[in-house]
Amino acid sequence: MTASTRVLIVMVAAASCVFALPLPSRAQTGKIEVDFRKIIGNIRPLNGVNDGPIVTRGAFNLSSNYAELGIKHIRLHDVPWTYENAVDINYVFPRFEADVNDPQSYDFSLTDYYLKSVFALGADVTFRLGYSAEWPYHPPVHNIPPRDFAKWAAICAHVFRHYNQGWAAGHHYNIKYWEIWNEADIPNFWLGTPQQYFELYELTARSLKSLDSSIKVGGPTLASRLEFLEGFLEYCTDHKVPLDFVPWHIYARKPNEVVSRAARIQEMLDKHGFAKVESVLDEWNYFPADWHRQEVEATYRKEVFANQMGGPPGAAFAASVLIDLQDTTVAMADFYQGTNMFWGGLFDEFGVPNKAYFTFKAFRFLLATPQRVSVAGSDPDGLTVIAGLSKDQSEATILISNFGTQYRRYDLALRGLPWKRPYLYEKYIVDGHHDLDLVKSEKISAQALTTSEEVEIPSVCLLRLRPSL
Repeated sequence: MTASTRVLIVMVAAASCVFALPLPSRAQTGKIEVDFRKIIGNIRPLNGVNDGPIVTRGAFNLSSNYAELGIKHIRLHDVPWTYENAVDINYVFPRFEADVNDPQSYDFSLTDYYLKSVFALGADVTFRLGYSAEWPYHPPVHNIPPRDFAKWAAICAHVFRHYNQGWAAGHHYNIKYWEIWNEADIPNFWLGTPQQYFELYELTARSLKSLDSSIKVGGPTLASRLEFLEGFLEYCTDHKVPLDFVPWHIYARKPNEVVSRAARIQEMLDKHGFAKVESVLDEWNYFPADWHRQEVEATYRKEVFANQMGGPPGAAFAASVLIDLQDTTVAMADFYQGTNMFWGGLFDEFGVPNKAYFTFKAFRFLLATPQRVSVAGSDPDGLTVIAGLSKDQSEATILISNFGTQYRRYDLALRGLPWKRPYLYEKYIVDGHHDLDLVKSEKISAQALTTSEEVEIPSVCLLRLRPSL
């Protein structure tokens, strides 16, 4: 759980929440057309997650599941919520008054063990330098600015040296992305002034870049306040501060809210001369609920996290966002979370996959057919569709999300399939009754196909096509 959610829910949630998606007054039929002759680009692997596979204080290791999903990017934030006291500055450098240059002042042991499991997956990392969310019922401790900015920057530099340059019996992981603080625009994480954060960022970014100019540094890891980002970009421009990526977060009711925020972030980057700076969405998820109510009502809380975020609505939302992000300038995206954390994890507390897990599994199949082909028929209030073709033209996939309230059926027209011999048409479903289960398998002979399919609200459908043996 990120503390940013409290601020975001004020913006997007009503005083109460009715979870049932309203049914259409009459059945409507969507129309989807896919033309495999028209390759329009590549499908981008925007299926990163927050946090690695070791969970429940080391009791479970979800590495095989991460491998099944093809997770290739992991952001390190809120690690103590699912693993142990690791990654955060207060754990790797537990006594702020200690000698910053003495290896004995640092405790890298748990973070080393944790990162070993992450890099065993072949995944890249965004290392968040700062602190995790602190329990909201108690006053946060680490949202107060460090009492010595220069020393804090020096601590971060030594963390960098340990993991990239072998300092203090360290490693050479070549971690490229270094994120400075988390959600500095809200009091849950930063009680200082914006100017103080800007100065801390500058000192830390320059310190890291002095060690390796090829790495990427970023901030302010925005929760929601665009005016804070405006001031940050102005400061970086005026002081010529290194800035390689701007990370930002959103928890939303509808996928198009994510797309709109991505467009607004890019407009701000362009305005301030940062068109080449990467826009990085490194926390996102579905959240339809009332924040205060889920704090005080256990049954409501279970409905929110287990049945909505962890159920078919969360799965369809995730599929729509993964599809919609393809047409934004977002360079990298990390779902919150990949773990078994109750707040939005891909797994329940026992390590059993939630519904969104199967969306990510379907997206992995889509990435195996990375040549994106032309699709018509996506509707922001109903169906969201993407299709791909493998480079050797041995397989095609179509991913369809029905998050909205409009369609219970779609007509599907496929054109330009590359095979003259018969092929298999397979349909897999994620909904209240299926976990990416195969529900239809047919042998088709025609190169052009028109068919009609029933569709649940909400649901995710994966169609796989490949020549029959």
